Amino acid sequence: MTQDATPPTDRDPPSIYAIKDRAAVPKFADRDSGTTKPYDSGLRYREVWGSADLSNLTEEQRIARNQHADKLNEAYYDFITDHYQGGWGNKFHFCGYYPGESWDQAQARHEHHLALSMGMAAGMKVLDIGCGVGGPAREMAKFTGCRVTGVTINDLHVERSNELNRECGMQDQVNMVKGNFVDLPFKDGEFDQAYATEALCCAPDMLKAYQEAFRVLKPGGVLGMLDWVLTDKYDDGNEMHRKIRNEVERGGSVPLLTSVKAHVQALEEAGFEIVVENDRATDKSNPIGWWTTLDGQKYDGMTWVDRFYCFMLTPLAYNTVWFLWKILDVLHLCHPARMEALETVSMCVYSCRDGGREGIFSPMHLFVAKKPEIEKDK
Repeated sequence: MTQDATPPTDRDPPSIYAIKDRAAVPKFADRDSGTTKPYDSGLRYREVWGSADLSNLTEEQRIARNQHADKLNEAYYDFITDHYQGGWGNKFHFCGYYPGESWDQAQARHEHHLALSMGMAAGMKVLDIGCGVGGPAREMAKFTGCRVTGVTINDLHVERSNELNRECGMQDQVNMVKGNFVDLPFKDGEFDQAYATEALCCAPDMLKAYQEAFRVLKPGGVLGMLDWVLTDKYDDGNEMHRKIRNEVERGGSVPLLTSVKAHVQALEEAGFEIVVENDRATDKSNPIGWWTTLDGQKYDGMTWVDRFYCFMLTPLAYNTVWFLWKILDVLHLCHPARMEALETVSMCVYSCRDGGREGIFSPMHLFVAKKPEIEKDK
C-alpha cells in the first residue's frame, strides 16, 4: 500500500482516503443529455425495449433482448450519464453505509474492501471492466498504488474519464479506452488483476465476458466483482417481484438480470476458481442499507451535500424536475432524449429501492475468483 496510515477494514472509522471525485465533474456547458451522438439515444433505447408489459416478461424475451446489450448500453450511457454525474457523482455504484461516514467515505470504503479482498497492491497492472467515468479506477489507483486501465463501450465515458484523470493529475496512472466486454482489446495475460463494479451484469454474454477476463489475466491473476444479482428471496411466481425485476432491468440497462448461481457457474466454466462469494448488501459492516438513501432516508454522518442529493432522489423532487423539463420538451427547447433519461433514471432509482427493501435484489454481490497458475485442460 502507498499510504502512511493503516488501510481501513470494515471495523475501522470512516475512510480518510476518499478522493473528492463527486465535485470533479468537468464543465460541459454546451452539452445536453443525449447530444453526444447525432441520434436520439433515448429513441434507440426505447426501440429495443419496446412497449412490453414490465410485470409480465418472459425469459425468452429477456434472452432476445440481451443480444442487443451493446446497442442498449451505448445509448443508455449517452443519455443517462449527465444525470448520474449530477445526482450521484463520478462513481456509478451503490454502497452500504456506516453511522458517521459521508457518502464519499462510504463509497471509498466499498471500493477499498474490494481491493483488499483481491490483494491489489502497488505496481500491479489492473483492468477496470466497465469503468464508467473512472471514479472507482482513480480511487483504486490512489489507495493501492496500482496502475489502472479502464475499458468501456461508451465514447463519452472515455472522453470524460480521461479528462477527469488529467484534472486529478492521475493521467500517468489511470487511462481509459473503448472496448467490448466480450472482445477485450488487450493481449493474452496482460493484467495482474481485473475488477468490475456493477458492470458485468450488462454484458451481452456472461460466459464470454468471463472468458475474456480469464484470457487477459496472467496465470494466478485475480478477478474481483461487485455485481447486480437476484437473491434467493426472488420468486418469479410473485407478480410484484417480477415487476421489480423487470423495472430494475429496464431502468439500469441490464437486459438479463440473473442469480448468484448463474454467475458462479459461468465463472467456473470460464476456468476460474472461486475464492470469495458473499453479499455485501447483508454484511454487518453495512448496518445502514444501500437502498435507504434511495428512499430519502437520512443518517448520522451525512454532509449537507449528501442531504441535498438524498432529497433530490425523493418523488417530490423528481416530479418537480420532471414537470419543468416536460414544459421545455413541449416547447422543443431540450434534446428529445432528456425525457427518456428522466423517466429511465427514476425507474432505476425506485425499482432498485423496492428490490433492496424486499430483499430480492442486490447490486453488490461480491465475487473474487482466481485464474489457476497452471491452466487446466478443458
